Amino acid sequence: MRAARALLGWSMQDLAHAGGLSFATVRRLEENAGGRRAHSHERAVAALQKGGIGFQIVEGNRIALFRR
Repeated sequence: MRAARALLGWSMQDLAHAGGLSFATVRRLEENAGGRRAHSHERAVAALQKGGIGFQIVEGNRIALFRR
């Protein structure tokens, strides 16, 4: 999530606003990826995709990011 934000030049607050999430939720998602809540994670990913980020699974289980 942090790398995707960097590609867009977004702050945590920008992602929170775009995803309809609180700043604290975005911070928790980035700090503790293993304990994420599915709904919040989906909203954050959808906001990043709407902002122009693409995600692709490569080499079995790795995720590549790209700007569309």
